[in-house]
Amino acid sequence: MLAVIAVGAGCEQGSVASPDADGDSEDGGTDSSTDAGADAVPDGSTDPDAEAIAQCGDGFCTRPHESAESCPDDCAGCNLLTDITGIIGTAELFYGYSVLGTDFETLGCGGLGEAREVSLSFTPGFTGDLVLSTRHPSTRIATVLEVREGRCDGAPLGCNDEATAGATGSRLTIPVEAGTRYVALVETADDEAGVFALGAHRPGVCEGVGTTVDITADLLGGRRFQADTTASTSSVAGSCGPAVDSPEARLTFTAPRNGRMIGTTAHPSTTFDAVLHVREHEIDGTSTCDSPESEIACATDGAPGGLGPVVRFEAQGRRGYDLFVDGASGAGQATLTLGYAATSPARANLRGCDFETLRDQFAFFAQDGQSVFVTVDTVDADTAADTRLLVRTPDGAELHEADDDVDCTFDPPRWNCPQYTFTAGTTGLFTVEIYVGSSEECYDRSRANYELTVTVAGVQAELILIRDQ
Repeated sequence: MLAVIAVGAGCEQGSVASPDADGDSEDGGTDSSTDAGADAVPDGSTDPDAEAIAQCGDGFCTRPHESAESCPDDCAGCNLLTDITGIIGTAELFYGYSVLGTDFETLGCGGLGEAREVSLSFTPGFTGDLVLSTRHPSTRIATVLEVREGRCDGAPLGCNDEATAGATGSRLTIPVEAGTRYVALVETADDEAGVFALGAHRPGVCEGVGTTVDITADLLGGRRFQADTTASTSSVAGSCGPAVDSPEARLTFTAPRNGRMIGTTAHPSTTFDAVLHVREHEIDGTSTCDSPESEIACATDGAPGGLGPVVRFEAQGRRGYDLFVDGASGAGQATLTLGYAATSPARANLRGCDFETLRDQFAFFAQDGQSVFVTVDTVDADTAADTRLLVRTPDGAELHEADDDVDCTFDPPRWNCPQYTFTAGTTGLFTVEIYVGSSEECYDRSRANYELTVTVAGVQAELILIRDQ
């Protein structure tokens, strides 16, 4: 679940909650935007009367214990709403409400005029560049984002009013120093109803730093995709898996058609414990690669024998996606299999009658010692063909080629169909290729319809279509 940091009114401290659709938090509390009059207790304090509740000069106006009269340093002018250091580099976002802001500062860019600004502090634990962005699906209104040194009235480091032409969010990259406090000021175009989401992370694969590969052209071509996270960066985290700072590789693609897709790094050449998570682009094609809100699937396991994650997600044809190969612990090399889900028995077709070039390929899991049954049959007389099948082991080695083993259901007298039964000698992702025989005998040379059946331990197998010819 995506963690949500909700903020209190005025300059009170924030709290962690997960609001549902009607604004109530899932943990039994209430959305702080509806509890503007309640006193808040800073992190680490449990007694409202504790001495630590009001520390004049800390940059936070902690009402009612501080006021413009008792502590002008904290309560005169711009007031810091809360600290967002904890979201840096995580799969969390800060959700802000314009109505909780104040109109004390004039930002250095944008045309929002006398809009209220929500003021937030953060203290990075590293020296380098930091990306701040309100470019998230929840931000449905124009924003202006500025970062200043130390305090609300500190020296400006950068300002952005539009991350992308025509977009509603802002995006800013600034240099930061470890242990130094900064202030982010966010304005929206609606002082009363403006809502925005803010994220913060180091530049990484979404900014073109690290390993990013576009695999669109090779989808459904039978190729396995290599991902090297050791040469990449750590900036994007999924909602599942341990909270470790591991680098990730990004594989971006446009889905060729609608359907459920399956990805897995279960392969003998994968050298580390991987996490797979997927983010979906906006319907207009805009990438929200670095937005946790765009995540549609995340997996840490699923392959038999603990071989790695299996991620499943619904894809829309011609829509963009980012699949991240991340580390559950450390980094390494991974081989990714990605294709469309099918369930045995699965019907498909070869778009022609060419022995050399036209082959479909499906993958399926089997464990060491399990019995596997594979067969291909014709589905009608008009598209019947002399088919073969080839089974390969998880490392790609040829296990068996089957041809003319049993009578086909729709079979001219001279044709038979392939069938093969074996006991898996290892645990992993096996593949089966379907193609016409070298004689290229097909009733219709433009297509050959077939039905593939794969059972593992007597159960119909889940299939992954990885090559569609």
